[in-house]
Amino acid sequence: MRTFTEEQIKKLKKNPYTFKLTKNKLYFTAKFKEDFWISYQAGNAPRKVMHDLGYDLSMFTQKQIDNYVQRIKREALSGEGFREGENRQRRIPRKATDEKELSSPQSIERMQNELLYLRQEVEF
Repeated sequence: MRTFTEEQIKKLKKNPYTFKLTKNKLYFTAKFKEDFWISYQAGNAPRKVMHDLGYDLSMFTQKQIDNYVQRIKREALSGEGFREGENRQRRIPRKATDEKELSSPQSIERMQNELLYLRQEVEF
């Protein structure tokens, strides 16, 4: 497992999208995940998105970036929204059941994101 140097830790802590940092793990804010997902859905490459959001790409391996993408994608499609930090609870995504819940802004946004993702899958 790759560890961050003291200099890298200082740089990473300065980024407003860094929620928490240990010597070998970086936790992003929910805002980062949301901004990343929107840009990624718009067709930008993960490396470009991370660079645009202020991260130095030389600090990350391609495998780390791929793992970040997968985690963010999983959270985006879970219906639970984006979380900050470490959440070890295994949750079953809750389904909206009544008309009021289905028409809530969060539910509509979740469905729109899922629709965009499914369209991309079908096109691929």
